[in-house]
Formats: sequence, C-alpha cells, structure tokens
Amino acid sequence: MSASLSSAPSEAPANTTGVSSSRHSCLFLDFLMSIKPKDRQRMLQKPSCSFFIYRMLPAIAQQVTIQLIWKGSFPKADDVELTKSIEEQVELLLKLGIAHKATDGKLTIDNDYKRSYMYAAMLGAASISSLVLETNDEKRRGKDVEKKAVERWDCILRYLALPSEENTEAVSDTTKDLFRKANFTSGESRIEITTFGFQFLLLSPVKQMWTYVIEYLKLEISKGNDIVEVIEPLIQIVLLANRVKVAGFKAEKECYQIDEQWTQPQHDLLNHLRELGVIFIRKRKDGVFFLTHLLTHLATNETIDDTSSEKASNGKVIVETNFRVYAYTSSLLQLAIIALFTEMTYRFTDMSVGMITRESVRGALQHGITAAQIISFLRANAHPQCVATSGPVNCLPITVADQIRLWEDERRRMDLKDAYIYSHFESDDEYHGVVRYAQERGILLWANPQQKLVIVNEEGHEAVRQWYKRSKGASGDSGGPSTSSA
Repeated sequence: MSASLSSAPSEAPANTTGVSSSRHSCLFLDFLMSIKPKDRQRMLQKPSCSFFIYRMLPAIAQQVTIQLIWKGSFPKADDVELTKSIEEQVELLLKLGIAHKATDGKLTIDNDYKRSYMYAAMLGAASISSLVLETNDEKRRGKDVEKKAVERWDCILRYLALPSEENTEAVSDTTKDLFRKANFTSGESRIEITTFGFQFLLLSPVKQMWTYVIEYLKLEISKGNDIVEVIEPLIQIVLLANRVKVAGFKAEKECYQIDEQWTQPQHDLLNHLRELGVIFIRKRKDGVFFLTHLLTHLATNETIDDTSSEKASNGKVIVETNFRVYAYTSSLLQLAIIALFTEMTYRFTDMSVGMITRESVRGALQHGITAAQIISFLRANAHPQCVATSGPVNCLPITVADQIRLWEDERRRMDLKDAYIYSHFESDDEYHGVVRYAQERGILLWANPQQKLVIVNEEGHEAVRQWYKRSKGASGDSGGPSTSSA
C-alpha cells in the first residue's frame, strides 16, 4: 500500500472574507477597543472625545447610554429580537469602558464618561473645542479650495489605482509607509497593489477615509507616540464639521489658529489632514487652517448605509440590463476603478463604455474583490437619473446584481483541502481493513472498491499509518507502507 498527499474537495464553502460581518462594526469603535485600557480611559475623561464616541455608537447603544446617564438603568424589552440587540450593545459598552457591570449584575455608567459627556452636551460640539476661531482675511484662503481638497484626496487614490512615478511623488512618505503597513501595497522600488488595496478602492468615500485615518492612528502607535494626544485634536476638528453642513455657512469667512504649543505629533497630524484634503492650509506662515467639505466624511459613522453625504454625490455610471456600462467621466481614477471589474471597449472625451462579463468579474474576484463590493460601488456611483427613475437599489438592474453574485458563487462550489490517497493494496483484505478503520475513526473521505483507492483527511493519515504497522506486526510481516507526499 502506498499513500500520497493530495487535495480533495469539501462540500463546505470557503470563507472568502477576512472582515467582520457584524452589522454594527464601526472602525473607530473597533480601534478604540484595541488600544490600552489606560489610554481609552483617558479619552473617556475628555469632553470632546466622550461626545464623539457617543455619536459613533449604534442607535440602541446611544439609547442605553442616555438611560444609564439620566436614570441609572434602562427598561427591559418584551421583544426577543430587541432584547438580543440590546444585549449586544450592552456588551459593546462594556468593552469600551463606558459601562460597568457590578457583582450583582447591575449595569452602571462610567463616572468619568458621564461627567465629560454631560459637560460636552451642555456646551455643544463647537464650544468644547480648544481650537481658536479667527475671522478670515481673503488672501489667506485663496481660490478653488474645495476643488484643491478633492484633488489632494484623488492623489492618494491614484497612487493605489494608477501606480506611476508621477503619482508616487504626489503623496507623502507617511502615506506610502501607511499603505505598505496596512498591506494595501507591496514592494519597495516597484509598487504593486494587493488584494486589500483593491478592496479599499471599491469602498465608499466615507469608509475609505475612515479606513485611512484608523491606519494612520495605528502607525502613530507603532512609533510610540501618545495616541490620546493625537486623537484629541483630530476629534476636535471633526466635531467642527457641523459648521460645514450648516445652511448658508461660508467656509471662507472662518479659519482656525494653528497652536504653536502643539507637540510634533499633533503638527504632523495637521499636515496629514491637509494631505487628505479635509482641511486647507495655504501657507504655514499664515498660522491658520480652513475646513473643507471632505471633513463631513469623518463626521459620519461609516456603518450607516446610504448616508446623506454619499447620496449627494454626483454619480456618473449607468448600467443596462444587457450588462453594458456607461461611465460619463473623464477621470482616469474613476475609469481605473471601474476597469477592475469591467471590460472597457470604447473611450471618448467625456464618456467610456464597457461590458460586465464573466471573465472581468472573475478577474476582480481573484484579486479579493467581492460581489457585494462591486454591487455597492455601482449603486453608490449610479447616475442621478437612474436613482430618480428606479431608486437607490434598482438603479443597478436586479438581473445584473444577481448574475454578479452567481459568478461569485461559482468559485465557492469547492473548497480544496489536503488529504491522503491510498492505492496499490496487496490484497482485498488489506483494502477493506483500511476502509473499515477509516470509517470507524470518521476520517474516511472517499473509497472505490473497483480501483481499490481510499482517501482520508490529512489529520487521519498518521492514525492509518500506525494502524497499518500494528496490523502488519500482528501478522508477522515487518514491512511498512510506502508513503510519499505531494
């Protein structure tokens, strides 16, 4: 008898996603739970941080928090599903340190968080910020600030989507290091985008920016910097995003002082936010910065689907039921992203045409992009006329969405696992003995009596080998099986 290592199909589909499937998973809250408890507690003591954390909580967790702050308890729900949801959110509050469970099982709010949140709630988001507001001198702002802000963010995306010497020089060394450590890119001299980089490009603008910021904070921790010292000014700036949203607000009329007393990591943060385009600094010597509309992305919880900021975006893509794609844009960045899962056929000055095919979608799937990400991208970037006519979901034809999912399911039909195949049995008794033993141990995957082939899982190979030695020894034959691995 001889054995060789092979790969056998399994009925269970492989898990192709490496991210959490939780409905309420928030990047900022997940990051908060990952830092040291001491640093997290320091954040809960700061009014701006406690107020922002509350904003990022899911709706049920917010309700539980308010009940604990003002009443010291929260009512029990009669509905089973709602009770389960409340228990999940209570667990989240416990992990964040916002709530604590006493020995008798009673839930209490953290005193530091209660004090800082109530202080922030009474003063308001703008008032709790230590940033100094100034009246703007028009010369310090310059022209086309919003356009420049979008261009800065596009530079970062182009670095991933369209690697070139020009795009590489357009981003900072910090961004390059961040993408490399986040596993979005690989290589030193020649940059190559990874599976996670492809997935990043298909995220919504809100999720992209939050992902980038969280990776930056992780980078700061790896450098040994005080993370609370970096997060606090970041949150204070993000809390000012409401001023950008207020109707009639003119950003050019207000600016904020750059405090010279800030530490170097805090100044580095400001320069990085400038690179992201969420703030604008014309010249460092001016000593001020301006808010831009991109800041509203960071003021949004990225777990909320179809946010107002994303709905307001001017989509450029039309998908027909015959799988033809029309992209009304001249942006090389947008076309490069669409080409990840589309076979482009025509290119005009302000419009490009392509086809969503089985081969193009399978190519995207092989790079780690999921069907859900492709569908989400097409819906988020749908032309306003499609949304107005068919709605935010049916703006992408149902037949197209279903077919993309079916193409993904094709790759999930088999899951390859290592296994051992046994052949060249010396007798029928030897073959049947191995089959019986493998069946009794629950390690048999397949057997064919005509061809005298037996397949067992990788974990069972050693047990079969030891059993074979014992059976041969009992019969007086000292010979052992011939085993080869492949």
